[in-house]
Order: sequence, then C-alpha cells, then structure tokens
Amino acid sequence: MQTKTPKVSAWLPWLAAAALVAVPDAHAAGTALPGDRGRPFDGIFPVVAGPPRPREALHLAPAIPLELAVKAARAVSEACPQYPLGVAVTDAEGVAKLIYVPDRSESWHGYSAVRKAYTAVTFGADSSAVMQRTRQEPEVAARVKSDPNLQAFSGALLIRSGGKVLGAIAVSGAEPGGHDEECARAGMAVISKELTANAGISR
Repeated sequence: MQTKTPKVSAWLPWLAAAALVAVPDAHAAGTALPGDRGRPFDGIFPVVAGPPRPREALHLAPAIPLELAVKAARAVSEACPQYPLGVAVTDAEGVAKLIYVPDRSESWHGYSAVRKAYTAVTFGADSSAVMQRTRQEPEVAARVKSDPNLQAFSGALLIRSGGKVLGAIAVSGAEPGGHDEECARAGMAVISKELTANAGISR
C-alpha cells in the first residue's frame, strides 16, 4: 500500500501559525532599544499570512508633546553648535519620542542619547547620578553591564512636572570636554519654561 504524501500547501497554515509563536521578543531578551519589538519573522514577510491579528490596546506612557521635544532638541543644537552631537527625548518608560541628529553629526550619537535617557528613567535620576552610583554600588554597576540598553554616562536629565516623570532629554557627542549634560540643560530650560506655563503636559 502506497503512503500518500500530504501536499505542501496543506502544511502552510500550520507553518505560518508556528512562525507566529516563534517570533522572538527582542526587548524581553535585552537586545533591542525600549519600545522596539524587534524583527518579526526574521525580516521575511510570510508567504501565507496567519490569522488576522486583533487590534492591540493603545499604550502611551506619559511624555511631553512632540512639538516641545523638537523645540528642546533645536535649543540644544543652537546652544552647542561646536559639537557634533545627537539629542534624544524619551517618554516616561524610556521609549524614544524624538531622535535628533543635526547636520555634520554622526548618527550613532542619537542611539547613545536614547540609552542615556532610558538609563535616567529606569533609575529615576539624571544619568550623571547613575554614573556615580556605578562607582559606589557594585550591584548598580552589574545591572548596567547586564542590560545593553543602559548607559550610565552623564548627559541625560529627567523631565518632571508636578512630581511626575514625563521622560528624559539626553545628549551624546558634546566632546571633547564632556559637555553633554551642559548642552542638555539648554533643552531642559525650554521644556521647563513650557511645562510651567501650561501646568504640565502629558499624552
């Protein structure tokens, strides 16, 4: 008796479902920046789509408006034009709201700034304070080393309003001399003035 081999097409829906299950959570694995879900299906769109995905509930952490983030980033660039820097503004969970890389700056400074801002909101303190803690507290240093998205360098300032954290603004690349935090304060001045005038803004 001859065994009948199933057609490949019969297996495709099952394979598609298996692929959905196998998609890694890059952020959970600590390999992606905050808010980045990684590459589904290893970057290759499946031949046969799985079942329709339900619309996910919208999750938005507290943050300053995009318009204000842009104003702050421009203020940094204008205050520190001599440096090839990058600026990042994140929400209260460290997810990038804005990455701003002026002309004649290297783009990697934008990613570095995101990591500094993420570090600030993760520890609830400016990144310079976290940097000091890594020198005094071995457990803090170990935590930073274990997470590739944490970067305990100076340059990130927490954004607060009414006792509530709304995110952070960070600068990378204000070298030589280590002026990242100094330049970030130019952006924070714009944010603080706007938040004071509007009694706190969040999304």
